[in-house]
Amino acid sequence: MKKVQSGWSEQQRQRWAVIRAQGRRHYIWRHGVLTWGGFMLCFSLGVYHYRQYGSPVSTEGSLWLRLVVGALVWTYVGYLYGRASWHEKERQYLAQSTRGDSAAEM
Repeated sequence: MKKVQSGWSEQQRQRWAVIRAQGRRHYIWRHGVLTWGGFMLCFSLGVYHYRQYGSPVSTEGSLWLRLVVGALVWTYVGYLYGRASWHEKERQYLAQSTRGDSAAEM
């Protein structure tokens, strides 16, 4: 079951407004591809190497092939994650803005 947030604080709305001003593309690449995708690339390669070779920093096997394939996969998945995250936060922000405008009119 999805946890429903009752409302954003003023600080959260201002922070999202700053991020929003930087643009969707910037958010997707920075938060989705570089942050989330980069972390998952390092984590998955570390786990694979530890399970396969007993050390997370092993250079045995076809390391370059795994790096290239992993970078391609996690770039794509990170892009999808960033895009979905942007749309969800944007939906929440607009709902909060609409709710705040309705309360102010009363």
